[in-house]
Amino acid sequence: MEANNSTLIIGPPKSGKTTFQAQLYARILANKGCIRLAKTPENITGLENACNRLANGKETETTAADENLETIIPVSLGGEEFDLVCKDYGGEQVRNITELMEYDQNWRNRTKDNDRWILFIRPGELYHSYDLSITGYAEIDSKKDDTSEGNKLSDQYHFIELLQALLYARGTGIKSKIEIPKLLIALTCWDELQTEKLPSEVLLSKMPLFHHFVGAVWGHDSYKIIGLSAQEFPLDNKRARDKYLDELPESFGYLVLDDNPEERDLTRLIELAITL
Repeated sequence: MEANNSTLIIGPPKSGKTTFQAQLYARILANKGCIRLAKTPENITGLENACNRLANGKETETTAADENLETIIPVSLGGEEFDLVCKDYGGEQVRNITELMEYDQNWRNRTKDNDRWILFIRPGELYHSYDLSITGYAEIDSKKDDTSEGNKLSDQYHFIELLQALLYARGTGIKSKIEIPKLLIALTCWDELQTEKLPSEVLLSKMPLFHHFVGAVWGHDSYKIIGLSAQEFPLDNKRARDKYLDELPESFGYLVLDDNPEERDLTRLIELAITL
């Protein structure tokens, strides 16, 4: 069975979903990428605020927890036309799937309707406390603390549980290698890492159990790991903001691929998901 082109971006709070979708839309409007605009979208409410903020040299705002916004962009890729559906929702919804162990009908539908999943993980803000896949008992004992986060599980376990929950919602078992849904893992805010490692190497070093889980559950040709810097640098000073104002937001951002450490065409992320 061939996978459909419907693509779902999955990511917890502050993982960069809104910024990427705003930059993606700006690239498509400016014809700066392999994905082109087929016709004018009817409604861009879900992306308008984020696009305007970046155009004014300001970082995008976090989407409210209870919001579920959708923007449909008619696009073409390699002569084939399809609708690119950008769903912007509060990242807390993703966090609640593992923390509260529940999901609503919106998420059940998303998992079933989209055969291509893009998982956003921000490696620069991963939490590793009490993670025996990364550190041993001796190191844990020497760094015990009495803070409220002392017994918090490592983020990599939450990502494993997240994928398991979404697969269950979709009705996809893991007794055999998964071919559909396709999985594209995007390590976001790549500029924070200041590394020359490949994305797969970064994921292995920071989340070895998660890396093993994905490799054990998905077929070799059904998942891929890339790096993403949708904004390229923080907009926390006047010089950076002026740079965005002068050169326009769509001039910034890049992907990190195995064969290209600085791919400037952000629309290729969608191409990679569709051609998996």
